[in-house]
Amino acid sequence: MSSEDSINDIRRILIALDASPASQAALELAVDLAIRYQAELIGIYVEDINLLRSAEIPFTKEVGFYSASSRQIDVSHIERELRAHARRVEQLLASIAQRANLRWSFRSTRGLIPGELMSAAADTDLIILGKTGWSGGNQIGSTAREVAVRAPIQSLILLHKVRPGSPIMVVYDGSPASQNALTAARRISSPESTLTILILAETKGEAEQLQAEVEARFKEDEINLDFRWVTNIQGDRISQLALISGCDVVVLPTKSRRFETENLVAMLDEADCAVLLVR
Repeated sequence: MSSEDSINDIRRILIALDASPASQAALELAVDLAIRYQAELIGIYVEDINLLRSAEIPFTKEVGFYSASSRQIDVSHIERELRAHARRVEQLLASIAQRANLRWSFRSTRGLIPGELMSAAADTDLIILGKTGWSGGNQIGSTAREVAVRAPIQSLILLHKVRPGSPIMVVYDGSPASQNALTAARRISSPESTLTILILAETKGEAEQLQAEVEARFKEDEINLDFRWVTNIQGDRISQLALISGCDVVVLPTKSRRFETENLVAMLDEADCAVLLVR
């Protein structure tokens, strides 16, 4: 499936579930998109094999958050906890999907979390996951980082709940990758949304030409457009501009030469908004 096809034909949405606050926000957004596109919602919960392996190490202990007392970690206890987590997230997914009359499925698997997500993503069009998992903070977690860099499909990574009709920012430099990003941004926009086009250009003339291209593509759409021009930009600067513009979602063309791994991860680390990565 080509990038253009997968952007314009969202039939199966994979949602990574772990019961963390970011994961719950991801589920809400996944349901909203599934309703809009009449897509199938596929939930996955991965039992972290590294957690189970660490529990088998004799000197590994668990320290109580309040009591500060330690105890030997019991592998069977960890397994029961993981199964209980899986049941809870499956029940949550079932309840929400059934109320929305959505097609849905759920699977629980065991393994390395990024690898299991990547394997499950192969048969879907979009993967949605929380930015931090249970680690908290604002920096991107290891799972979201690997998905961002390696996933073969569009990836939507978020930290907080995204409001319906939220303002969206898309990075555009005229490249094929950014044209795909523009298509994706239009796809997830709603009539009440404001779409901010962040144009990357070396000269004023080039910026004007790129703006004219975008205006022509959106001529028939009832979407409010706002343009910003920049000559050179780093990932953390995009996050700042999104914050200033009040945007809840940023759409990035990951195949653009401007967003090599280091710059992409820097942007995701700083982002307080949802980020849609378009392949």
